[in-house]
Amino acid sequence: MLGLLAPTFVAVVAALVLRGSLRRLFITRVCWWPAVLVAFAVELVLYNPPVNGQAWAVQVGPWIWLATKLVLIAVLARNAWSSAGRVGWPWLVAAVGVALNALVIALNDGHMPQAPEAAIAVWGASHIDPFKLQNVAPMRPDTVLPWLADVLPQPAWLLRPNVVSIGDLLLATGIATWVFGAMVPTSPFQKGYIGLSAPTRRATPGDQRCST
Repeated sequence: MLGLLAPTFVAVVAALVLRGSLRRLFITRVCWWPAVLVAFAVELVLYNPPVNGQAWAVQVGPWIWLATKLVLIAVLARNAWSSAGRVGWPWLVAAVGVALNALVIALNDGHMPQAPEAAIAVWGASHIDPFKLQNVAPMRPDTVLPWLADVLPQPAWLLRPNVVSIGDLLLATGIATWVFGAMVPTSPFQKGYIGLSAPTRRATPGDQRCST
């Protein structure tokens, strides 16, 4: 979903305008980042040929996908905790977004429901193939929590627009905010310890690295 990367691109440009540093971003420690790569690799394999056409994948693939969401929630929550007092709250926003998506997926048989009218608005028709493993399913009258499903069509001027959820928007916002705060150390997002003395800052348990 390239459209969800747009806020991060805007954040990078804005940070550079404010004399932020890409180097500062790249050297910022991200806890458990290998788990994110594994989760994305699993999704890439699951939802592409030849695996997505296999009977076993259609059967258990949705629950494997849900498991990758739980991994992402754990990674985001871990970084929120270890970044407390620096740039912690954007990680929480992103974690809430993924958690909302995971909740909807879990309550709808391992698929993210997609509003047909939103799909038509973006592509002119639904692209759901019932004979292959896909992470979305048509929204039905019995869909649970439909307002949290994929119901928001992205504008056509975006590169490769898609249909997204509220959770997707929270994830994109959280990551973009973290990127901006990591690049611009003088930004309000970096001032999590305003009003605390230096000894208090050092004693705060949340101000830790990825040592555990």
